[in-house]
Amino acid sequence: MIKKTIYSIFFFGAISLSQNSIFDEPYGFVSIESDSINFPIYIDGDLIGHTPIKRPIPLIVGNHYIDIKPLSISRPFIQEGQTDGSKSIYIFKNDTVNIIINPFAFQMRSKKMIKERIYARYIGAALALLMILQLWIVAS
Repeated sequence: MIKKTIYSIFFFGAISLSQNSIFDEPYGFVSIESDSINFPIYIDGDLIGHTPIKRPIPLIVGNHYIDIKPLSISRPFIQEGQTDGSKSIYIFKNDTVNIIINPFAFQMRSKKMIKERIYARYIGAALALLMILQLWIVAS
C-alpha cells in the first residue's frame, strides 16, 4: 500500500511539473511554398517534409536555416549552421514568415559558390607556390 502511495505521489508530481505545451519558449510559424513538387525541405538540418507543405510549421523564436539539401551532403564537415545554398530566416513571436522556394535558383547559387570556392583554392595554391619560390630565392 505504501509503495502504491509513493508511486502515485511521484507520478502525479511528475505530471504537475511537466511542460504545459509543446514549446516552453515563445514560437512563431513558417509557411513554405515552392514552384516544384516533392522537394525535401530541411530546417536547421532536420527534414521537415516534402513540398507542397500544407500547414505552417511552428518554430522557436530566433534564427533558422532552410535548405533543400541535407547538411551532411551540402557541407559534410559542418554539423550545424548555414550553408551556401541555405536561406536564413528570423522567426518572431506569434508571426508567420512566408517563404517561396525556387529549387532552380538554389541550384544555380550553389554552383556559383562551388566555382568561387575552386577559384579561391587555385589562388591559394598559386600564392603558396609563389611564397615557396621567394623563400627558395632568398635562401640561395
